[in-house]
Amino acid sequence: MIGKKIVHIESCDSTNNYIANLISVGNIDFGTVILADEQTKGKGQRGSEWQSKPAENMIFSLYLDSANLSVKNQFILTQFVSVSLVRSLLKFGIKACIKWPNDIYVNGKKIAGVLIENQLAGMMLNGSIIGIGLNINQTDFGTLNATSVKLEKGVFTRVSEVAYLIINELNFAWEEVLNIQTNRLNETYLEHLWRLNEKASFRDTQGEFEGIIRGTEESGLLRMERNGEIVTYDLKEISFVIST
Repeated sequence: MIGKKIVHIESCDSTNNYIANLISVGNIDFGTVILADEQTKGKGQRGSEWQSKPAENMIFSLYLDSANLSVKNQFILTQFVSVSLVRSLLKFGIKACIKWPNDIYVNGKKIAGVLIENQLAGMMLNGSIIGIGLNINQTDFGTLNATSVKLEKGVFTRVSEVAYLIINELNFAWEEVLNIQTNRLNETYLEHLWRLNEKASFRDTQGEFEGIIRGTEESGLLRMERNGEIVTYDLKEISFVIST
């Protein structure tokens, strides 16, 4: 069960690193959650840093080791956690969408990010560390294109309240993974995929272009219609051009 054991700490360099250290000494159980008030070197996608004010947002990582997933099916974990976050925010009256592959956006602004680090054993996943950062009570993000639960709803929300709600949604979605209800997860993921079937601006190694997202491959590659043809992109091969 996810969240059967929750460790609440004041500060660490990274909750993902904290779990990695527990794994290295063989002292962690499936579903363990590390919840921190502050992390000094939070990690984001593409090697970026996740910035968060102390005690104002939800920063946690969880450990999974029994999905029995092959490397080629690891994108299911991205769908699993992204869908859980969208479902959780909806219960707070916040309609969110998923910016491929797993950033969570509200009204064009980022409210949450996910970092998944997998350990492999041959062609199978041996374990996964899933880090989640969700903006809850922070209201000043400087020049960052970001929002929070408080900015969207106008009220203070306890971090623990959000964390327990997300843990419940993660457990619900995990049952979908274990029962091989991946079509349901995929359908829900696509329902909330930002800019799906809409013409938008993107940038790749050749420069800026207009394209239309047409979904994802089973492997997680982004399917893009460009000049009437379908092409696929990996995470570091394309970026969204976001107007603010």
